[in-house]
Amino acid sequence: MHIMDPLGVPGAPLETLHAVLSRLEGLERPGGRLILITDRQGDRAHARYAALLTAGEEAILAAPAFGPRYGAAGIQALAELTRRAQERGWPVRETVLNASDFVRVLAEPDGDEVARLIAASAPSDPAIYTTPPNRAHGTDGADGTEADWE
Repeated sequence: MHIMDPLGVPGAPLETLHAVLSRLEGLERPGGRLILITDRQGDRAHARYAALLTAGEEAILAAPAFGPRYGAAGIQALAELTRRAQERGWPVRETVLNASDFVRVLAEPDGDEVARLIAASAPSDPAIYTTPPNRAHGTDGADGTEADWE
């Protein structure tokens, strides 16, 4: 599998989203998928996400810049990335890494680690990432469960 250097800038949601979408413009291979990589399990209100997009033998890794940890822009970028994957018919999956592995793997990915990320990923409901948080009611907006949206 060919792994590109991570796209985008850690902590810069819109810049990273733009870098990923620009790279995807010329990529029209069937059978792709979006794997969201997070360092939090069961704490979506504070999660940060990186993204791994696979298409054929190519793996595109995006810097950690998506999700609530990066504010409104992070939430918006995560939703847009997920919608774009859905438009392509790509399934959305998620995998969780502990915080130290999250930083290390995303900074210097190698083929074996990317293969493990893919194997460890589980199917995920895209609505989790595309439904904006319902801050007024203290819920995450996707399934109505309580969340601490600060």
